[in-house]
Amino acid sequence: MSTEYLLTIDEAADRLRVHRSYVYKLIYAGVLPQPIKLGRAARFKASELDQAICALSTEHAQ
Repeated sequence: MSTEYLLTIDEAADRLRVHRSYVYKLIYAGVLPQPIKLGRAARFKASELDQAICALSTEHAQ
């Protein structure tokens, strides 16, 4: 059984090396997946965020 890790907006910002407000801009632009809402908290699935980061890296490498 595999465990899916959930990341906070701040953890996502750290992985992307950007400010948390820029993470929200990327979500609204459709670049990042919509986070999962847990009450008032928002969390990203780590695997989905990593896929989005890889796609961004691939786009900018071309």
